[in-house]
Amino acid sequence: MSSCRDLRSLHDSDEIAKAFSKLVSGGKAGYKTIIEKTRPTPKCSSCGQTLLGDEKFCPECGNKLK
Repeated sequence: MSSCRDLRSLHDSDEIAKAFSKLVSGGKAGYKTIIEKTRPTPKCSSCGQTLLGDEKFCPECGNKLK
């Protein structure tokens, strides 16, 4: 079952962080979860060149990127 609800507006909500902390800690008081918001560095699947992320083609080998 899936939902079509857009939750991006709640991404930086303190209430979401508190609820996630409680869930992860098993209900322990004072536990604060750090939610890491980094994206993996994109690389070309053909040559392994590090990319910026907005390219349509690899600047090194010309491979079409997804």
